[in-house]
Amino acid sequence: MRRIGRLCMLAGGLGVGATLASTPGVASADPSTDALSWTDQLLGGLSVPADPSPLDMQISFSGIDLLPTAGNTATANSEFGSIAIAIGNGANANANGGFFNFSLADGDGASSSANTGGFGSFDVAVAEGTGSSASAGLIGNFDTAFALGAGSSAGTGVDGNFDLAVAGAGSSASTGIDANWDAAFASGVGSHASAGVNSDFDIASAVGPDSNAAAGLGGSFISASADGANSSAIAGFGFFDNASAVGTDSSASVSGSLDSALVNGAESLAKVVAGVFDSATVFGDSSSALAGAELNVPASFDLAAVFGDMLDANATGANWLIDILPSL
Repeated sequence: MRRIGRLCMLAGGLGVGATLASTPGVASADPSTDALSWTDQLLGGLSVPADPSPLDMQISFSGIDLLPTAGNTATANSEFGSIAIAIGNGANANANGGFFNFSLADGDGASSSANTGGFGSFDVAVAEGTGSSASAGLIGNFDTAFALGAGSSAGTGVDGNFDLAVAGAGSSASTGIDANWDAAFASGVGSHASAGVNSDFDIASAVGPDSNAAAGLGGSFISASADGANSSAIAGFGFFDNASAVGTDSSASVSGSLDSALVNGAESLAKVVAGVFDSATVFGDSSSALAGAELNVPASFDLAAVFGDMLDANATGANWLIDILPSL
């Protein structure tokens, strides 16, 4: 940016100097009384570099490049009403295929796209950081993707609308595969969050190195939250399910409807399988709670809960089972 600013100032100054030199009477003016004589002194010490450095910024608005393309290491493409901005060596921003999309790629090798390869409008993709990538609105509208940090990746709106994905450095987030109104947040190197595969109104959050959260596979109104290194939360195949795992190496999963699996503790497990109104809860380390179906035996209205370390509760294989540890 400083390089561009200096070149613009230089070009403007040279133009002023040339105009003054060609104006009758100006060249013979007395320097002591000429108000513009300082320009000669200023421009006299400047020279244009023989081999200026290449640009690393491009802006495209409605299909028009606003900066020179020759020798420019950044590329940007857009269609009517859309804006694409690329900043950085090898950065690429693409806002094609729809109307009123916005794409920003900021960082060496960064790549962002708003609605690539299909029709979509009002999409936003922002890739901030070296090697980051963001895409929004592949046959989708009003989708937003933020990849914020080196090596981050965010994608939304594969045949989906009103989806949001936010990923921090070294993490990935994705939403809205044939789904709408989904959100995914990932923070932590190696973490991944995904929401909304043929499912609507889902939310997934993965916080911590190598954490994983997935919500909504063929269902709706599903949430999954993993908080802790190597933690995992999986919720899907139903409606109004919730899986939450807090703690290192903890895991929570549900696969029914109106089910809940909750873990708060390291190396613990809470799992609900193919039931309705089942609940598995663990507060403690190295413990487990299982509720719902067992193998091919369906079950619903079960409760398994653990409050302590190194305990295992099991309420599976029948309806209306309760197992709470330690025993009351």
